[in-house]
Order: sequence, then C-alpha cells, then structure tokens
Amino acid sequence: MKIVALGTVAAALVVATAGANVAQAATVPIDSAILNGGASFIAGGSRIMFDPNIAGETATFTLPSIPGTQYSIQVTGQNNQSSSFFQFLVDPDGLGPSGFIQLGNNVNFGNGFNTITLATFTDLGTSDFFRIINGGTGNSGGQISGLSITAVPLPAALPLFGAGLGVLGLLGRRRKRNARAAA
Repeated sequence: MKIVALGTVAAALVVATAGANVAQAATVPIDSAILNGGASFIAGGSRIMFDPNIAGETATFTLPSIPGTQYSIQVTGQNNQSSSFFQFLVDPDGLGPSGFIQLGNNVNFGNGFNTITLATFTDLGTSDFFRIINGGTGNSGGQISGLSITAVPLPAALPLFGAGLGVLGLLGRRRKRNARAAA
C-alpha cells in the first residue's frame, strides 16, 4: 500500500515538473537599452539605429534571470552593407567578476529584418547584462528591432529520471529501516 502511495507522489512530481519544461520567451523592450556612442532610438523607441560613421557604438540591456538556468537570446535586426556587423555579448553574472563574453560570431543580418538565435549561456547571477556592439564600416542602416530571451527547457526525460531516483531512495531507506527493526 505504501509503495502505491510513493508511486502516486512520484507521478505527481513528474506532472508538476513537466509544466516547468515548456520554453517561454520574454520580449525585452528595445527602449530599455542604455545607448552609447551615437546609437539612437527611432520609430517611437521600437528600434535602435546605429550611426553609420561610428564603429563601436553599444546598446546594453539588463536581463532578469534565475541562477543556474540556461538561456537563449533571439535578436531581430538588419544591416545594409556587407562590411558591417554586430557583436552580441553577455555578462552572465551581472556585476560579478566574469565580464562580457561573445555569443557566437560577428553577425550580418543582411537587407530586411531577420531573426537569429544566439548560442545559449548559463546564468550565474540574479541579473545579466546583454550588449550589442556595432562593428565594421558603412553600417548606415544597421538597426535592431526585436529582442527576446528564452529559458532553455530541461530534457523531457530529466524529471522522470529525478522522480525515479527519489522513489528508489525512499524505498532503500525503508528497507534499511525495516532491516534494523527486524534485527
């Protein structure tokens, strides 16, 4: 009877954790960026335009996060020159000691607005900084129009594995307790 009760608890744990594995993207407001070096908001604050004559301009965002969680960032933008590019960097521990690291290679979106997904990173602090740097030359039409962050879901089997280990641990403790009581 107690084994059935333990199985029911394990099944409840699986159901409770399965919902947490659904990836949900959060849109980051473009106008929440801190701009430096000639970058400016356009289109009512819904886009960031980078000055065509200044390389190294930045737009920095603060992203709330949960330590230990893996995140993926999607960026929508465009460049109109083949010699222009953007760099995307994250500081996964916020004000911590690690500093910024680049997520992937330099990106040229090309003409028209396109969306890319950057490499995942693991959050190390309670907030992260995400920075976009304008690079190259002739980036006269370089704009960013969308930014979202998604928590990367756990593999579907992981909650089942954890629940199974929990049940085995409870059964093992019960057997040891019963063996001591019988001795």
